[in-house]
Amino acid sequence: MTKKSDTGIWILLLSFLTIFLFCNCQRKKEGVVFCFDDCYFDEWYAHRALFKKYDIRATFFITRPHLLDTNQITKLKKLESDGHEIGCHGYLHQNATLYQIPEDYIDEQITPSFQKLQEMGFDVKSFAYPFGASTNDLDSVLLNYFLTIRKATYNMQDTTIDQYPEIYANKNNYRIVNSMGIDYNYSITFENFETGIKRALKNNEILVLHAHRIDTLYSAYTIHPEYLEGLFLLCKKYRIQSVTMGGMYNYFQKNNKFHN
Repeated sequence: MTKKSDTGIWILLLSFLTIFLFCNCQRKKEGVVFCFDDCYFDEWYAHRALFKKYDIRATFFITRPHLLDTNQITKLKKLESDGHEIGCHGYLHQNATLYQIPEDYIDEQITPSFQKLQEMGFDVKSFAYPFGASTNDLDSVLLNYFLTIRKATYNMQDTTIDQYPEIYANKNNYRIVNSMGIDYNYSITFENFETGIKRALKNNEILVLHAHRIDTLYSAYTIHPEYLEGLFLLCKKYRIQSVTMGGMYNYFQKNNKFHN
């Protein structure tokens, strides 16, 4: 009787272990944030199916929200319903470093933009600086308004993107991050992108990227849909799950609480 009971217990334990290992192997790992900036609502919406195909959740940073028409608002709300995030990119896309007093920038560029997006019904959690430029004083103030703040850079060193620690969020630094530009004019190859996601996986980091208009023009500040799909395919290859900027905050908050 005892031997049969012991056998049953071992079978049960092995079953649980098999299920655990299977789920753990199949689980996608957090690793990449895809951001899209400015006012290219129609182009973003036109590629809605591409994001769905690869289960990509992006963050769309909106500037000049007061100029949005009803059709554009509807498209953004549908994108948000797909799991994407709508973030703030300033009222008039002004360079923050031109303001000597942080409060002036808040009053002129943040408050009206934030309020307008909220009036439209968007849950605004994140902010991206126009031109990626900021000051430390502004960073500190804006943390009172947003969960995450995004600056920006590009491959100025003409090297692999794993050499830019500032574009990787980690458990100790995830509220203020930089992002790497991946538009056509930045010439980030698939191989280069792959080095970036390998670093993120190795170090338990999240790689942050930004682009602008999705189209086939091969011009500055555009990203070709075929190139974008190639990036998504690499995410699928490495089982990397994309997260939004707000989702990144929640991810590290949850994991820090778990490990503390």
